[in-house]
Amino acid sequence: MDEQIEQAIGKYVEAARTGDCELMRKAFLAEATVRGSYGGAPVDWPLQEFCDLIAKGGPAPDLEARIAAVEISGTAAMARLEAVNWRGTRYTDFFLLLRRNDEWRIASKAFFAHDRA
Repeated sequence: MDEQIEQAIGKYVEAARTGDCELMRKAFLAEATVRGSYGGAPVDWPLQEFCDLIAKGGPAPDLEARIAAVEISGTAAMARLEAVNWRGTRYTDFFLLLRRNDEWRIASKAFFAHDRA
């Protein structure tokens, strides 16, 4: 697995654990989007709205996450993250990443929120 991709996803996970919106923004490209399904309803957020939700929800110190898959092709990559206990919910996240200025950043995230534990 590419260490730099692990670092990009690691920023995302640490930002979720700590509720740190500035760190969350550093994991993503500025124009990134977050889409998925929460409570059975579709959601579609620009990065700022997603960060606002992180700030409102606060830290998730008990979050456990592991990168389940990574595929890289040149300057594009995908990663799947399995996250447990983000404030009581389990998520499967699919990230599309781009390498810009020698750094991997998340270009978009699609997720599924599983039933609450």
